[in-house]
Amino acid sequence: MTVKSDKSGKVYLNYVEQWLDTIPASDSEDFREFAEVTPSIIEIWVYAGILQYPGTFNDLARWVKMKYKKLNRREILNSEIAALHSDIQELRMAITSGEIKGDNGCARLAALEKELRSHIETSDRMNKTTDKRGLILAGADRVMREMTSIFKDDPQFAEPMENAINAVWAKLYAEVTNG
Repeated sequence: MTVKSDKSGKVYLNYVEQWLDTIPASDSEDFREFAEVTPSIIEIWVYAGILQYPGTFNDLARWVKMKYKKLNRREILNSEIAALHSDIQELRMAITSGEIKGDNGCARLAALEKELRSHIETSDRMNKTTDKRGLILAGADRVMREMTSIFKDDPQFAEPMENAINAVWAKLYAEVTNG
């Protein structure tokens, strides 16, 4: 962790905090709220890019991890899948060895297998949705950065371009998160 201070003597523990102090207060507050409620670091990175974040992904990821506790739903679901798989194997062994009667064991086995299939389907759906959203937002971020760099030297386009980018970002994010 790098400690930096600016001309006013304020000490920053990381680059993100320093950057947040350089953007308008309303943008800084909106970004902090977004980072707090958004589970995906990729989405936070894209939003930071819209706000012209000049730092690295790793700096931002460390800052998010330090400031906001994120629940890793994929990890939880994968551990549940592994546990269910283990339970199914143990149940099969118990049925085979005669510890559990066949009819009772078969009913339990069917229920566990059904639950396992449901967890796997949920995991696949979660992965596809997250990957799709991340790719769409990353592509949009790239387009917006390219457009900004193309028109950066033309002051008559700077404000309309920024307004258009913010409007497109808001609409795209709303569509992707609701769809």
